[in-house]
Parts: sequence; C-alpha cells; structure tokens
Amino acid sequence: MPVEVCSYRLTHKGKAVGNHELKVLRSHRVTLLEGKAMFQGSLGTATVVQRSRCRPGGAVSLHFREETSERSGQRSFDVVFDAEQGLVTASRGREQATSPYLLPYRDPLSLLFELRALSGEEHVVVPMLGKDVTVQRAGEVELDTALGSRSAAAYVLHPGGSAVYVDREPPHLVLKMTQRLSDGNLDAVLVKVAEETEMEDWSGGGGASKSRGGKRRRRSRRRRPRRGKHKNG
Repeated sequence: MPVEVCSYRLTHKGKAVGNHELKVLRSHRVTLLEGKAMFQGSLGTATVVQRSRCRPGGAVSLHFREETSERSGQRSFDVVFDAEQGLVTASRGREQATSPYLLPYRDPLSLLFELRALSGEEHVVVPMLGKDVTVQRAGEVELDTALGSRSAAAYVLHPGGSAVYVDREPPHLVLKMTQRLSDGNLDAVLVKVAEETEMEDWSGGGGASKSRGGKRRRRSRRRRPRRGKHKNG
C-alpha cells in the first residue's frame, strides 16, 4: 500500500517558523500515522516526532509515542492502549503510570485522521486520554492551497480552540491547521502531497509494517496556488 505524505509550511504571526510532515499508511491489519514537525525562528529550535498505531479502518489508538529533541536535550512520551487487558500504560522517561481502559481512545494524530472521515456531523465528542475533545463544525471556507482553490469543512476543537480545515473532496486531506498560542496563532498550511513506498511499523506490534516495493518513491502534486479571493476562516 502506498504511504501518503503531506507537507505543511509553519508560520507564526506571518513569519516562517518551520515545517511539518504527516504520513499515513493504511492496511487491512493496521493504520500507521507519523507526524514530524521541525521548528526554528521565534518558536525556538526543536524537532517533534509523533507516531501512532491504530486499529485498521478507524482512528482508535493502539500505541502512541512522542519524541522531542531540542538544545536542552531529548524527552519522550509513550502510551500503550491495551483494550484486552483493560489498561492504558503511559511512560515518560523512567516514570510509568497505568489507568483503566474505559473508552476507545484516540491520540493527537489519530484525532486528525478521524476528522477526515467526518461527513456532515455538527458536533462530535472524541475520547482522549486525560480529557475528551469536542469537535464543532464551523461551516465551509475556500482556501488557496498547493492543490489550487479548495472548499474545506472547518472544525473547531475544544478545549483550546484550535481549527482544522479538511478538503471536501476525497481523500479529504487536512489543508490547514491553526493552533492558538499565548502570543498568536501557529498555522500549518499544505504545500505538497506525495507518496512513498515504505513506512516502518515502529512499535514492533506485528502486522503489515511496510508497503511493498523496496525503492523509495515520491510523487509530488505541488501546484502554484491561483491568485484571487482568499478566505481562511
């Protein structure tokens, strides 16, 4: 199966502060998600890599890991969602804690993946570890993107007030994300869509870990945005 690769430009108060890449590999046994954000400029210098392993055909999380690298050092956060054992095990460095598995939890990456599958719902509550996230549909907007002018469904997430804009046309790519910070918004805008042939099943949990093909391949669908009216909600 091909690996979908979406690249985003990060801006803060109108200035470039890095880039973000989201990858998706779907198979009949597992869905693998990966996000890699590289920050520079006003937000400091850091690399944040998130990885998610989900149940096939959905966004229910099986395993989530986040690794942050910056000048002061590295840190990691790892969560295993074990429905069979009825436990959620979270690790941060040498510290480990467990809690009951009560709901089909999502993680930050699988939440984004689930938004792509919504079809007109006005209000959705997504179970997350710690606190549920409420997804509120906020209408439609027109966005100039790497794919041209696109009609997007806008969703606002609470708590936090972040906004996610999802293409109305299949495969319903995330076109833009806006995160509220204390000193302005952090925007991630789609600039390129490509494909690769491999993606590591990092958790070692079995199942299909890579698509077949061997050689790495990227197919870009970059296109210069059309000039004209622009609404970003």
